[in-house]
Amino acid sequence: MSLDVRAVAVVVFWGGLLLPLYSYVLFPVLIIVWGRGIESLRRSRVASFDERFAPDVAVVVAAHNEERDIGRLLDGFSRLRYAGRLRLYVGSDGSTDRTVDRLAQCPDPRLRVFDFSENRGKAAVLNDLLDAVQESVVVFTDANTQLAPEAVTMLVRHFSDEQVGVVCGELSLVTRSGGDNADGVYWRIERVLKRAEASLGALLGANGAIYAIRRRCYSRLMPRTIVDDFCIGMSIATRGYRIIYEPSAKAYEETPLRMHDEFARRVRIGIGNYQTFFRHPEYLLRAGVVRGFAYFSHKVLRWFTPHLLLAAFLANLALWSERYFGLVFLSLWGSGVLLGLLYGLSRYINIPRMLRFPVMFVGINVALFTGFLRFLSGGYSGGWLRTRRT
Repeated sequence: MSLDVRAVAVVVFWGGLLLPLYSYVLFPVLIIVWGRGIESLRRSRVASFDERFAPDVAVVVAAHNEERDIGRLLDGFSRLRYAGRLRLYVGSDGSTDRTVDRLAQCPDPRLRVFDFSENRGKAAVLNDLLDAVQESVVVFTDANTQLAPEAVTMLVRHFSDEQVGVVCGELSLVTRSGGDNADGVYWRIERVLKRAEASLGALLGANGAIYAIRRRCYSRLMPRTIVDDFCIGMSIATRGYRIIYEPSAKAYEETPLRMHDEFARRVRIGIGNYQTFFRHPEYLLRAGVVRGFAYFSHKVLRWFTPHLLLAAFLANLALWSERYFGLVFLSLWGSGVLLGLLYGLSRYINIPRMLRFPVMFVGINVALFTGFLRFLSGGYSGGWLRTRRT
């Protein structure tokens, strides 16, 4: 191998390994330390809220075959404590079960049901629901999410500041005992990152289970949009509005017992990630320097980690004849194959605790790359995918 070709292979190999390491390990440490430093400077500043501020609020839910959870949604809505007027908008996206029948049995006059006969996808339903909404603040949630009674109050109070366009609440994932899904722990780490990014004014999008927007800031979603919550939040941020993180606005969801049950959902989210990246370059270029840096480090590098690892594998293969790189090839990629086999077996067995994160990392990246191939082929829709839950 010529010197120039070898040098390129070495750079590609180390770049393919170190960039994911930076995104998953070094960036979280950096952003947490940076965020805490900013928080320490702001400790003397206490947020003040106008206690009389209680605008009309629309709680919006797009639903597809939610017969199992719709009763809990209605019960949770009835328990919300808010000083102003609340209305619940539910759009059924071509449901084929008893979702609409269950909604029709609810006597609450604050409920508005939209029964769309055609399954068009969540983005289309949200566009239609937001056309119907008259309230000045919109709270988005999901049928399988349980909102804490004070959640709406905690979200809405921030909109007394006219510069605030989005407020994101805090979602907790609940895993039943006996499962091997590490999503709950992974999500707790992500919540720490969200708080740190929020301290820097660089919060990325929102979480679809619990967030609120100023109604006039809403921009219609493009057809077949998959990660609608991220796009809604980032689109508002690119127009100069602030995104606030409010940890006291609580919501709860169950996670599947088995990490393998998440695979199809992760593939679909992967499609949505690449769709977002290529459709919306403004999220990287016009969302502000700090938010753009966080978006690239936290999101973009993770979305392209499978590609980086593939490049590192091919570079390592080209360097195979060198003793050091030959040993690295056998140990590194051999371990990856074993972890991949364990991920495949996770449908049938419990993964040992110490291996759950490495196994989940491999599973996430296999799902992402599968999503990338699906995105390139165009073989996807903005439709729904239900994950089997406990």
